[in-house]
Amino acid sequence: MSRILIVDDDLELCSLLTDVLNNEGYEVNCVHCGESAISYIEKHPLDMVLLDVMLPKLNGMQVARKICQRFATPILMLTALDDEESMLDGYQAGADHYIAKPFKVPQLLTRIKAIFRRVSLEKQRKPHFVDSDSVQQKLLRLPLTGTENDILSYLIARENKVVSKSELQIEVLKKELSPFDRNLDMHISNLRRKFSEAGVAKQHIKTVRGKGYSYIENIN
Repeated sequence: MSRILIVDDDLELCSLLTDVLNNEGYEVNCVHCGESAISYIEKHPLDMVLLDVMLPKLNGMQVARKICQRFATPILMLTALDDEESMLDGYQAGADHYIAKPFKVPQLLTRIKAIFRRVSLEKQRKPHFVDSDSVQQKLLRLPLTGTENDILSYLIARENKVVSKSELQIEVLKKELSPFDRNLDMHISNLRRKFSEAGVAKQHIKTVRGKGYSYIENIN
């Protein structure tokens, strides 16, 4: 039975989702603030987190970042903020999927099943990567676009070093970084998605908040 943690301060919604997910065969628990979420995840094995953005104490973005720093638990972010910038922020924080409130129950269930299906495929694929190749060689064989390959190669060449967004923008994308340009963030999100689809941990590209990105070979 898959275990799901709901993190939301809307008690009525938590009760509704608990009933729905229990009926679907999931084991469900709820907490109602960001700090409680981190505390719960540290003590209990989980298969997925349904995470609201607007939370007391720690917001959902902060919680997602803390989860991704220590765990590989998939995150489905629930939020009333459905603009493109908020979605990108969610993906950059570590969300696997993003669903805007109000949502329909079948839509939510479809997203949950899609995440569990992807996780199952990752587990099936992992044995195929047990060979003499380095992680870097495996990543560079992924079906990347030219820009994605250039960004990844640039980060790999500077392994364990923090590369600023402005440096990546100038050296790889060949243009200055502007305050509202999310193009680089989207490329990083696409890279992480392709890592996950191929059964490679997305944590190999680490977001260093307020500074940039870093390629980490050894994440265990």
